[in-house]
Amino acid sequence: MEELFEIGEKVLNGELPLEALEGYPEVLGEREEFEAPLRRSALMVSADRLKHLKKAFMREADVINFNLEDGVSEKNKEFARLFLRKFLVNSDLKSDKEVVIRVNPIDSPFFYQDLTYLLPVLPHAFRLSKVKTPEDVAALDKLLTSFEKSRGIEEGFIKIHLSIETPEALNSLNSILKASERVKAAYLGILDLFASLGLPQSKEAGALGNYIREKFVFECRSLGVHPIAPAYQNYQDLDGFKEEALKEKELGFKGKMCISVKQVEVANEVFSPLPEEVERAKKIVKLYQEAERKGKGGITYQGEFIDQPIYKGALSLLRQVGLNESF
Repeated sequence: MEELFEIGEKVLNGELPLEALEGYPEVLGEREEFEAPLRRSALMVSADRLKHLKKAFMREADVINFNLEDGVSEKNKEFARLFLRKFLVNSDLKSDKEVVIRVNPIDSPFFYQDLTYLLPVLPHAFRLSKVKTPEDVAALDKLLTSFEKSRGIEEGFIKIHLSIETPEALNSLNSILKASERVKAAYLGILDLFASLGLPQSKEAGALGNYIREKFVFECRSLGVHPIAPAYQNYQDLDGFKEEALKEKELGFKGKMCISVKQVEVANEVFSPLPEEVERAKKIVKLYQEAERKGKGGITYQGEFIDQPIYKGALSLLRQVGLNESF
């Protein structure tokens, strides 16, 4: 793999032609379907930043988004696509870290090449940028299904993540999220959304920003899709990042986009259940299941009446941390 990065650096510096990468051998690494229930941190890694790519799998992020879209200049898109394929094909993709390839919008001149060239990588998911309609998602689903059938891969192995960053997407969000059973996570691109609306970025923290966040979380949660909060652009301001992340957790977000390694550490801390929350959930599940075995429909715990919705909430929290739901 070290040789691959040496070739890549020379291609970027103009010392070798792009064709020098094409001959690099491909040996498909180990593949496991993503199973970890947490998406606390989603780290963005541009596919033409070799220094960042080399260390990507060493990071503590739950999700790694290998970016081919906005973070890569038009000049470097072909290089990024080719290098990312060589890098990921020859890497093991285990189930504890979700590997996602963020492709260009479906109506862009880059989407088809992004998808067809990187499908053999067998990532855990593709993230579709600037979704506008349910048909965008359905089209991607059909392409993934066709590829899986052609390779004898179990249908649904490759998941879909969505970037919600256009007014059209926000207006049709429910239908978009339901357009494919593969959709497992959605990312709110609120800065892109405000730019599309011709509004200053300063408004994203105001009343309209709060409304958009609330609508986004409600639609995602109601359909079992993980809502991922927007990026915080000032990567050096970790206090501001944490303050925003805490508010977003309270709103119901499952995690947050990160543009730096230090942000990943904070996001993992914020979006992890607290130890006392886990202990409380374990006691509620245990007591409720004991009551069910005795034919009772509810229990009292620490002065609070525990019925089925609270029991289900406790189960959900325990699944997040990988604990068995039976006690």
